[in-house]
Amino acid sequence: METPLIVIDGLDGCGKTTQLRLLVERAESDGKTCVFTREPGGAPLSEALRELFKSDMGAKASALTQFLMMWASRRNYLEQVVLPALEDNISVFSDRGDSSTLAYQIYGKNAPELESEFWRLRKLVLGEHFPILYIFLDVSPEEARSRATSSDSTRGEASHFDVAPLEFYERVYKGFREFGNHSSVKMVSVDGTQSRYAISEEVYRIVSDACGW
Repeated sequence: METPLIVIDGLDGCGKTTQLRLLVERAESDGKTCVFTREPGGAPLSEALRELFKSDMGAKASALTQFLMMWASRRNYLEQVVLPALEDNISVFSDRGDSSTLAYQIYGKNAPELESEFWRLRKLVLGEHFPILYIFLDVSPEEARSRATSSDSTRGEASHFDVAPLEFYERVYKGFREFGNHSSVKMVSVDGTQSRYAISEEVYRIVSDACGW
């Protein structure tokens, strides 16, 4: 079985980071060797690009600028983290992936002119190393925004994406759906309104099947 790269993704507020943490704990307790990473980020240069992206300058950047920053960060994390792990037959799980680039930088930023470039760059940057599976934590735009902007949120300081208007969340949600419908993508949706532990059980079952555990 091919050593997998699996992405967990969804709207801000969907709970994906919590689910990655629970997946880490479960996999480690079961004695599995895995690498857990995130996008943008995951490697020193990619983390530096992440900080720029999250800054006021990054927030004000055009759709094209953000788009190219994401691909630069992604290629670096692929070279520095993902490929070495896969070569050692270690499964890699990522908090976000190229699915977010289509959803946020193209649909969220109203930049349909970049969509054909997205699929072209996907082949150039990822080469033969496409994620074998995307797990989409499905939460409505209304619920996701409510969670992301809640005063009792444990997610830390709100980003410029968190506080975006509902219309932005709706566009991003559509972007994830369009990504999942593409012929080259295998995406599984998980109901993100379940309890975190019910979601965790479902995610672990999906991952176990994909990894042959």
